[in-house]
Amino acid sequence: DFARTRLSADIGKSASQREFQGLGDCLTRIYKSDGLFGLYRGFLVSVQGNFVYRAAYFGTYDTVKGLLPDHLSRNFLISWVVAQITTTTAGLVEYPFDTVRRRMMMQS
Repeated sequence: DFARTRLSADIGKSASQREFQGLGDCLTRIYKSDGLFGLYRGFLVSVQGNFVYRAAYFGTYDTVKGLLPDHLSRNFLISWVVAQITTTTAGLVEYPFDTVRRRMMMQS
């Protein structure tokens, strides 16, 4: 994910202005300049963001499903709406973590 983020930021430049020539070059240069720690910059925030996403996802899902009467919770359309609410809520809660993670990766 780290190399993908760095290469994605580099791809918009012309070939002569690019910082990296490919995946191997990206990993090698980062390792030489920042060491092994540089390759894992943003990893802890990524794990925290994933934890927050899963907690928000399952917490929202269980809460919303628990609020529904039993006959409605079996309805396909209602289940689909609950899934959309759950996914959107979890994504909104996790988004700041994803932003911090990508910025940390770009600073390496």
